[in-house]
Amino acid sequence: MSKVKRHTKPFRIAILGPQGSGKGTQAELLARRHHVPHVSTGDIFRAHLKRQTKLGKKIARLLATGTLVPDAVVMAVVRDRLNRTDCKDGFVLDGFPRTIQQARFLSTLYDDAYLVVALELSDREAVIRLSGRRMAPDGTIYHVKYKPAPKALRARLIVREDDRPVVVKKRLRQYRTLTAPLIRWYEKRGMLVRIDGALSIPVVAKNVARQLLNRHST
Repeated sequence: MSKVKRHTKPFRIAILGPQGSGKGTQAELLARRHHVPHVSTGDIFRAHLKRQTKLGKKIARLLATGTLVPDAVVMAVVRDRLNRTDCKDGFVLDGFPRTIQQARFLSTLYDDAYLVVALELSDREAVIRLSGRRMAPDGTIYHVKYKPAPKALRARLIVREDDRPVVVKKRLRQYRTLTAPLIRWYEKRGMLVRIDGALSIPVVAKNVARQLLNRHST
């Protein structure tokens, strides 16, 4: 991979998309390429789940029913993470913001000085993708078709609660209800970049990089 020119201003990106759109993968690729932290609310919450903290137990109950974590809780967790010194030159947010309230909170922190990538994917394709997703004991995510786990590990893989079809469909409905207005909100502010998330990972990554380069160069 070619060396990326560092930006004179912080590289702040938020990636939106329904479950299965690949936002975690694209966020990780972007963060690595631009030498900034990949800040995933999902990873933060799973760490609490693993440690069985008070917050982790609350999240476990919510995930079991496909209910989203309340805005106040999410915003407090994100604020704490973004206040760390490794985020001073930028970050790639994955899973945040999800609601208008969260977006207003983030814009208050950074005065709209960030861009938002929206990965677009149909509900049908999202369910197909997620039905094959599996998680290893260390939290690594595999897919029976797109990213098979090593044979020695396959017997230990589990289906996450939030990947069960009934939960996925409920969360997709929530996403459409809560995030569709959010996408329009960002679009009106000129901060949104739309990307077809149904394409292959390398093609999506190339399209994201090209669109962000165009926006940062203007």
